[in-house]
Amino acid sequence: MALIRLILILLVIYLVIKIVARFLLRSFVKNVNRNFEDQQKKYRKEKEGDVTINAKPRGNKKIDKDEGVYVDYEELEE
Repeated sequence: MALIRLILILLVIYLVIKIVARFLLRSFVKNVNRNFEDQQKKYRKEKEGDVTINAKPRGNKKIDKDEGVYVDYEELEE
């Protein structure tokens, strides 16, 4: 009789912990999702679909024709 009672108590404790953990996990995921969306709204000031460039190009990188070495090559047939 004591063994059955112990098994029932452990089963009830397991089910209660499972239900409470599921509730806490759902609320945690909702909270994280809400915080993520809030952060995205802060940084998204432009309308959706607008194109913005945040980095300006580094100076002009033009190479003179006299600079560098020209290397002749031959195509090899296999």
